Amino acid sequence: MEKAYINFKQKRDFGEVINATFAFIGQEFKPLGKAILFYVLPILIIASILSMFVNIEQQKFLRSLRTENLGYTANPFTILGNTYKYTALVFLVYLVAVSCLRCTIYGYIKVYIEKGKGQFTMEDVWTELKHFFLPVMGTSIVIGLLIFVGMIFCLVPGIWLGVSLSLIYILMIYEGKGMGDAFNRSFNLTKQAWWITLAIALVSYLIVYIISIVLSLPGLIVGVTSAFTSIKNSKNPADMNFSTSFYILNSITQLITYLLFSIPFIAISFQYFNLLEMKEKPSLQEKIEQIA
Repeated sequence: MEKAYINFKQKRDFGEVINATFAFIGQEFKPLGKAILFYVLPILIIASILSMFVNIEQQKFLRSLRTENLGYTANPFTILGNTYKYTALVFLVYLVAVSCLRCTIYGYIKVYIEKGKGQFTMEDVWTELKHFFLPVMGTSIVIGLLIFVGMIFCLVPGIWLGVSLSLIYILMIYEGKGMGDAFNRSFNLTKQAWWITLAIALVSYLIVYIISIVLSLPGLIVGVTSAFTSIKNSKNPADMNFSTSFYILNSITQLITYLLFSIPFIAISFQYFNLLEMKEKPSLQEKIEQIA
């Protein structure tokens, strides 16, 4: 039996937003997962591989310091330069991946609402992704800097900005707003429901955090085992090294964690429509227009 269409355009309380998020994920797991598989996963795999290089370069640097390898210690900026180079690449690729994930999720929701469940193709999602990718990535950089500055001066302004601007990406994609208009509209929509929006964001990201901790346990076990083995063999605590398997498992965990960001992104989209119904009642207006 085919599952019923999930109506985004309705009021929901906190529990209903969370339940609707997982109901939507359960219903659209295959087609949405397929879109993420094609448009996001390859970029995350590249980022994970680069992340492994960062970890390996860092371990090389630490090993060279412990063993007084003059090839590195004579010019430590050589190895540090490699580390910074890979770190910058990892940051850039993850930025691209998260921007693609946002565009894929919100683009999928947009065509789901506009065309109906099962009435659209992956090409429709790809069209939304292509159109909004650069604006979303640019906005991510600006918002990230604003939140970072807010966190530096005090933790509270950073959190306040993060919650107040949490709707900006769905606004850009669903309503076609530019960054400035989406910025102001996100503030206006969240200001009367800031705390509930914070709660939804906290719970959805906490779910991701808990799952990522569980997924990281095998890598942690492998890492601790390899570290103790290296110490035991050398009889010197300074010779502690992590195995390649640890770095591989750690990178896989990071990859899955980024994919799990789909959960808070979808939760925020339900909160957006909830706030929209509370303040502007667009679905009621649509019904009136249909009757007229």
